[in-house]
Amino acid sequence: MATDYVQEYKGYLIKPAPKSPNSYCVATAGQGGKIPAVLNGLFTSVGIAKEIIDAYVEEKEVKNGKARKES
Repeated sequence: MATDYVQEYKGYLIKPAPKSPNSYCVATAGQGGKIPAVLNGLFTSVGIAKEIIDAYVEEKEVKNGKARKES
């Protein structure tokens, strides 16, 4: 069963889903803000939610030209 805690990760909140006790949802940290479609939904673990957030943030940086250059 999901625990009653909220975890902030890279500007997003990962919290237990209110109507699904074994799932987590993602919200924006701070006021307002729109959740990207890829982050909208339920995740079966905090780890999976973090992986999706990581992928989204990395893709967003690439689109904005801020990708890390690996040597």
